[in-house]
Parts: sequence; C-alpha cells; structure tokens
Amino acid sequence: MAIRFCLYYHSKENGEYLQKIINSSRQGMLVETQGLDRLPPQINSGTDVVFLEYQEDDAKLDRWIEKTAADPKSPAIFLFLHEITTNSLWKALRLGVKECFAFPIRPEEFQEALDRLPRPDVNLELTETTRVVSFLGSKGGVGNTFLTTNVAYILGQEQKGQVLIVDLDLRYGQVVYFFDARPKYTIIDVIENFERIDSSYLQSLFHSYDKHLSILPAPARLEEAEAVTPEHLGKILHYLKNLRVFNWILVDCCHQMDEVTLRALELSDDILLVTNPSIPALSNAKKLLELLQMLDLGGVRPEVLLNSWQKRGDLGESEVVGFLGREISSKITFDSTQVVRSINEGRPLWEMAPRHPLCQELRAIATKLCGDDAARGNGHGLGWIKRLVRKG
Repeated sequence: MAIRFCLYYHSKENGEYLQKIINSSRQGMLVETQGLDRLPPQINSGTDVVFLEYQEDDAKLDRWIEKTAADPKSPAIFLFLHEITTNSLWKALRLGVKECFAFPIRPEEFQEALDRLPRPDVNLELTETTRVVSFLGSKGGVGNTFLTTNVAYILGQEQKGQVLIVDLDLRYGQVVYFFDARPKYTIIDVIENFERIDSSYLQSLFHSYDKHLSILPAPARLEEAEAVTPEHLGKILHYLKNLRVFNWILVDCCHQMDEVTLRALELSDDILLVTNPSIPALSNAKKLLELLQMLDLGGVRPEVLLNSWQKRGDLGESEVVGFLGREISSKITFDSTQVVRSINEGRPLWEMAPRHPLCQELRAIATKLCGDDAARGNGHGLGWIKRLVRKG
C-alpha cells in the first residue's frame, strides 16, 4: 500500500533531493510539495507522512510540529536535519517527531523507517455490487446537477451505502458549488497518478462531504478538460466497480454528447435523462431518446425525469408524453425559491428542509434506483456510437 507524503522544504536543492528519496522507496508516493513558507495550518487527511526540512531556531515551526504531532489524527512527522546531534534528537522527541534524517539518507535506512510506520486499517466493508447511474441533461439549465447531487445525498443519508459523485461536466463542472466544497484534488490528479494508485490513495483524492458521500470534481481549469479521455474514464470506473467500496456512483454528465459522456453511458447500469417542460428541452430529449434507442445498451432503458414540473403549466403531462413517445418516470415540482436557495447556500435541499414536498419527490427517485437492481442491465454495447458522433 502506498505511503503518501507531503514535503515542505527550505531550499529548492534539498527539496529535489528529498523528492528523489521518497520516490525511490517501495511505498513512498509524493502527493504535495511546497516551500516551508507555504506550510498549511492543517495537513489534509489523505497524507500519511509530513516530511520537513527542519530549520533551527524557528519557534513558529516548532509550535507547528508540536501542535500537529499532538493531534492523533495527524500524519507522522519526518525531519530532515542538517546535522543530527544528541540535543536535536531529544528536541525532536519532545516535539513528537517520528523519524529524523541527515544527508546522505541511505535508502535502506529510509525503508526501515517506512516499515516502522503503523499500518492503516484496511478492513473496509465491501459492497456486493457498485451501480453506476448517469444523469444526462437534455440541455443546459434543466437541473441535471441539482438532481444528481440531491439524489446522491439522500442515498447516503438513508444509509444505502457509500456514494460517489463524478462530475463529468469537464469544462464547467458545478458539483462542488452545490456542496460549498473546496476540494484539493480533481479528476486530473486521479489520471496523473493512476498507474501508481491503490484504493487508500485513490479515496484520499476524493472530497468527502460527509461519512457517506464523496465527490470526484471536474478539472479546475478549462484547458484541463481536454486531458480527460474516454480511456481514462473507463479505467477509473472499472477500477471503482472492482474495488466495491462505493454502493453507488452517480455521474453528472455534460449535456453535450461527446465521447467521454458516451463512455459513461456505456458503463452505466442506469441512465436518467433529465428534461423540463419547455420546447427546446423536450426537443433535445426526444432526439437523445431516438439516438439511445438506436444503440445496444445491454438492457439499460433510459428513464425520463421531468424537472420543474407545474400542474398548471403550458404543457400537460399527456402532451409531454405524446411528444416524447415515452412515459415519464418521475416528475419533480417547480419551486425556484427553495432550489435557488439550496444552490446558493451550497447545501442539499434534504439537509435544509427534509419535509419539503420536493424532497419527497427526490427521495422517490432514490427509492426507484434501489428497488430493481436485478432487472437492470450491466451497461454494455456503445462501442460503435463514437463513429456516429464523429460523422455528426
């Protein structure tokens, strides 16, 4: 299992040297490196060891080490000293440091220090299956992300198991704002470290909203979207399904039918097409249903979610059904005040107002997802759709 390091150095030369030491060990994996002036108040929970280039007579650094070492949840602390003396070892011991090193660090000495670290508890409760559910918007603004995030939250709160949200709107991903989240890592970090990844390190790259719900955010910058390929997504989802830690993976798909979105649909056990009762959204939804009907989905039949529904709206349910040629699986009532408030506060509606009628409609979607596992398909057979997209 990988041992994840955060490295903080005083000189660039020593920083590069310590990086080589970490990367040359059997388990060492560098997840962050910064100058000592960028030392954060708290270390992220996905770190196993903090490696510091120690500076003598730095009272502020000593207080940081002592405070961090006193927290039982904090990672172990390794120090790189310019010279190891009896006094420096006693001081390190008083501060709570785990290991001390001086130049040159012998590889076998460093490996022995790693072997002395306590082993994390790897007895994870595994799920029998991991279901991938893709929410596909018929156009922008139909509420795809709102439904994805709120259904995911309800699944976790009702203890249906561990839930992961994957934000596949790679250019303009919004999932983090629905939870007021400030994640440290995105899907780009997963891709860059995938070949060296293990289950513990992988989960450390996800943002934990609570003990049941995690988020894999979209790239932080527009130009990074091009770095995510269908092959990358396929590897990630296959790995997560085989890992069997998450009961549910909910994918917030971009409404553009690009190849990454198509790969998500190919690997999905359920596809929920989100639309609203407007002519542009319904027109797009009909085109998508026709396209998906052309494909061999391995038994997965897309279901239609009609969001922002109004009983006295311009279009009746029978007119929507007649236009789409498909029954509506779920209707979600229009309530712009509560929805906008939930989004702007960065809190799921169920968390803010669990008794609101809209929450019961959202809960019904989660219940349907849980109710017919055996009857659904396994997500196969979109291999040739890429040729259609290229031609289009």
